[in-house]
Amino acid sequence: MLHQKVLQEYRNIVNLLHARQVYDAMQRLRLLVKETQKEFINDRLDNLLETYRNILKHSFAATHDPEREKVYHYLIRSLLEMADELKEILLTDARSNNTYQIKNALGRERRLERREALAYLEQLTFDKQLSGLLQEVNVADSKQMPLREEALVKIFNIIWLTDKYTDAEMELLNAACDSEKLPWHDKALLVSALTLSLLRYFDVSKFMILFRFAEKKEELVWERAMVGLFVAFLKYNDRFYLYPVLEEKTLAFREFPDIEKHIEAIVIQFTKSRETEKVRRKWEEEIMPAMLKMRPKIEEKLELDQIFKEEFGEEKNPDWETVFEDAPGLLDKLQEFTEMQLEGMDVFMSAFSQLKGFPFFREISNWFVPFYFENEAIHTSLGAGSGQTDLTPLVQKLENSYFMCNSDKYSFCLNLAMVPEQQKAMMLNMLSNEMSSFSEIEQDESLLNSFAVTKSIYTQYFQDLYRFFKIHPWRQEFDDIFDLGVDLYDTAFVKHLVWGQKTIRNIAELFFDKKFYADALKVYLGILENDKSNIELFEKIAYCYEKEGQFDKAYDYYLRADLINSDRPWIMRKLAFCSKYLNQWENALRYYRQVEKAEPDDLKVQANIGQCLVHLERYQEALDYYFKIEVLAPENHRIRRPLAWCSFLIGKFDTAQDYLERLLANDPNNPHDLENLGHVLWCQGKSEEALKYYRQSLDAMGSFSDFKTSFNEDRKHLENFGISQFDMDLMLDFIKMSES
Repeated sequence: MLHQKVLQEYRNIVNLLHARQVYDAMQRLRLLVKETQKEFINDRLDNLLETYRNILKHSFAATHDPEREKVYHYLIRSLLEMADELKEILLTDARSNNTYQIKNALGRERRLERREALAYLEQLTFDKQLSGLLQEVNVADSKQMPLREEALVKIFNIIWLTDKYTDAEMELLNAACDSEKLPWHDKALLVSALTLSLLRYFDVSKFMILFRFAEKKEELVWERAMVGLFVAFLKYNDRFYLYPVLEEKTLAFREFPDIEKHIEAIVIQFTKSRETEKVRRKWEEEIMPAMLKMRPKIEEKLELDQIFKEEFGEEKNPDWETVFEDAPGLLDKLQEFTEMQLEGMDVFMSAFSQLKGFPFFREISNWFVPFYFENEAIHTSLGAGSGQTDLTPLVQKLENSYFMCNSDKYSFCLNLAMVPEQQKAMMLNMLSNEMSSFSEIEQDESLLNSFAVTKSIYTQYFQDLYRFFKIHPWRQEFDDIFDLGVDLYDTAFVKHLVWGQKTIRNIAELFFDKKFYADALKVYLGILENDKSNIELFEKIAYCYEKEGQFDKAYDYYLRADLINSDRPWIMRKLAFCSKYLNQWENALRYYRQVEKAEPDDLKVQANIGQCLVHLERYQEALDYYFKIEVLAPENHRIRRPLAWCSFLIGKFDTAQDYLERLLANDPNNPHDLENLGHVLWCQGKSEEALKYYRQSLDAMGSFSDFKTSFNEDRKHLENFGISQFDMDLMLDFIKMSES
């Protein structure tokens, strides 16, 4: 079975189980068992099927079984884990990509690889606890101890590519967590391997080890464990209810010092790193086209919304307070190096993405190894002695700096080592000055606050993860944690650990600020249940609905805000705007008239009133407003389009023709201007000239069907000026014949 087919079938089974279509899921599981050729798994499946039959039988019996739900959850859990297992068997056997080729090779050499890895840990720690575990490992049997870096790669791969940990492996990882001799950077690497392993293959024991690393509070290690837990719970939120131990452990984590602040900080950094491109695409490719289909064709013909070019919709309320405050201290001072970096827009992301081709980055583990001075990969590039420029001072400063993530620090040093000596010395002087400036910032009083340091570590680690999932050559093989498409706030892990109203509001404001309006909306609606007097909540809920294209709900909430504090121009604008997109033009006009009283010189308001009047077919009134705009903003050529149209409809053909000819002088291929000029000429009795412009309009549109639709929209206007339906039909046929 092909790789993508296996994944698709696996997703189908998981979806069926979560939808409680258990029998269908079991039938599909049998097909996967057949593919694996491991028929013995069918025995387990038969036992689970019998369990399900019993659940069904007792569900509809006279007596109620109090254990039914527990047994049902056990069944779903077992079937999900079976699906996980079958997927891995098929993909590993097929060796369908780089990851599974490594895993397959590791499986063949597992005993040797594991012995060498354990021997390295024994040599490094000398802990009694670890030594007891390693009594059966005879280090002397090994011809040569592996080099430290090689051993770390093997350890990383074993942890990463092991599906479910045995008791011995769990004991080893717990011992490594407790070890006082194992360096922090090695523990941090173990945490990253654990996180990748859990993201690759679900195993409750992996959650437990990550909780353990977090609880130990070893600096630069526990922060990574917290991030690992966060992203793993995001991915497996739909399984949370099936494992009571996960809920128990999460609830117990409420005792963790300042847990709400930590979760908030993690949510902040994760949200900054999410792709906003999808939000833009959803608006432009889904919401906007759907709305435009509901708008009358006159909007397309006259571009009434484009008279004053601006962002779609009205601006945010300038009176809104910024409830969400970005991470203080260092993260504020280095905003351009962190926030933009996470969002894929800054110079670091673009620059260093080109510097991940060094041999160092061929190992997956090296994308996650913390930057530390003693790393052998760095020492080979320092250049001390032999007349070379000594980069040691720069590297030492870089190690303790927060303005660049670990992955980029390695890219930077490896690249610097390749620079010619003469340029290297010059660059070193320049960079040393820059580093000194950053050091001054980092020694600011904000960094005396240990929580600011913690947030900086979260930021760096998310940056490392971001680079791995976005630019690693094998990135297509991994589920991108930044593209999970989950409801971030509604995940059980976050909701269990965030309960303070201030923190919840901050999260809502963060989503709102980053334009994740659907996410913000859900949180705001939850807050509103406890605070129905806050006008800003109603406004922001309305704004979120507006940005999601739900104008009826947006209108309703703007109206509620207006009831609390009436007749404010911004609210009137919003009510008018929503009315327009609900095609309630009388309503929109009424609101814009109210805005006009407060802001009589606002030309955008004048244009919107004109737009409403056009839709209400009050053309002379509309013309008066558009003339006013032409006088006050003569450089605005777009105003000529509605001026031409309104002039045409009230019979001022010469005026309409003049405006249309001026429009076509600037844009000779505008299909609607060409068509409208054809109308004007035909109504003046100049049918041959009209035909010429109709043909040009058809050419510009490129489709007779589109031209016919547009032409038919205007039939009633042509008829008002004496052109019969019969002549219109003949004209359309004549135009169509000329196309062929």
